[in-house]
Amino acid sequence: MTGPIHLPMGLMWNMPIPVACSLAVAAEGVAATCGQCPLDDAGQVQSPGDAPAQAALIARMGQGVLSHLPGFQAALLTVYHDCDNAAEVLAPLAAAFPQVTLAPVRLPHFYYPGMRIEVDLYAIAGQPRPSRSTEGRAQLTQVEGGSLTFCHLSGPDIASCLPLMTRIDERRLLAAQWFAAEAPPSHLLDPAARVIPHTPGVAAIMILAPTPVRTSTTPGGAMLRQFGRFAWTSATGTAPDLAQAAHQAMDALALDRIPGFTPLKATTHYAGGPGPEDLHGNLAVRHARFPRPGPGSTGVPVTALAQATLAIDMLGLIDSPPGSA
Repeated sequence: MTGPIHLPMGLMWNMPIPVACSLAVAAEGVAATCGQCPLDDAGQVQSPGDAPAQAALIARMGQGVLSHLPGFQAALLTVYHDCDNAAEVLAPLAAAFPQVTLAPVRLPHFYYPGMRIEVDLYAIAGQPRPSRSTEGRAQLTQVEGGSLTFCHLSGPDIASCLPLMTRIDERRLLAAQWFAAEAPPSHLLDPAARVIPHTPGVAAIMILAPTPVRTSTTPGGAMLRQFGRFAWTSATGTAPDLAQAAHQAMDALALDRIPGFTPLKATTHYAGGPGPEDLHGNLAVRHARFPRPGPGSTGVPVTALAQATLAIDMLGLIDSPPGSA
C-alpha cells in the first residue's frame, strides 16, 4: 500500500492565520483539495467583490493543483458562492474544466469581506466518465472512471428528485452531503446534519463505492462507513458557541481512537456570521485535533443546519485488517 500525497498549504496561496491542513491530498486514486479561496500568499482577498475574476483565479489554482498530481483529472467541483446568478462563477470554471461536473451551493455570505467564492475540487486517477439523467427539473450526474463514483443531484425539491434517487444504490453509498430543507428518503444516507439551503431547492453530493459499504460507529459514536481502505464519518456539534460545537463534533469523530485512520478531506458547515471570528474560532479547534499532515479542509458558513450549529464530515483511509470489506 502506498501512502497519501500531501500538497502543502502556501504552495499557491495561504490563509491569514496558521492552519494545519493541506492544499490537496491524493490517495488510492482519489484526490481532494482544501476549499480553494481567492486569497494571495498573505491571505488577502484578491479582486474583492468581483465574482467572475475570483472564479477565474480559482480555476487557475485548480489547474495548478492538478499539475502537481500527474495522472489525476478533475471529476467534480463543489462551488460555494454568494451570487444571485450562479453563472457568474460557473462560466469561468466550465471554461477551464469543460468536462467537469459543477455542483453550485449558494451561501448567505462568506467570512472575509469581498470574498465571493470557494471551491472544492475532487479528482480521480483516470478518465472521468460523467453520465447525466434528467426527470423534469431534477438532474443526477454520476462521474465514474476512478476507484469511487462521484454524484451530484439537484432539483427544486425532494419530491421532484425521487425518481432519480431510485437510480442510486444505497448499499454502495459511502458519503453524502445534503443541502435540502426536507430529509432525503429513508433508504438513502442522511449525514449527521443536513444543511438548510439559503435558497429554495435541493442539492446533494454523494460518493458511491463499487460494492456495498460497511456501516458502524466511531469510538465517539459518530457515523462511520467503510469500503476497503476508504472511510467516511460524520458528526455534529449543537452548542451555540461554535468553538465548543467543534469540540463536540471532534469528540464524536474520535480520530485518534480509530487505528490507522488518515484523513483526506474534511468539510465543515457551520451556522455563523459574515466575519472571520466564527470561522477562525471553530477552525482553530478542528485543526488542533487533525492528525498530521492534515487533510484538505473546507469550512463555510451556512444559513442553518437541520440538527446542529456545526457539522463535520470527513473522507479518509483506514488501514483495515486483511479480509475486511
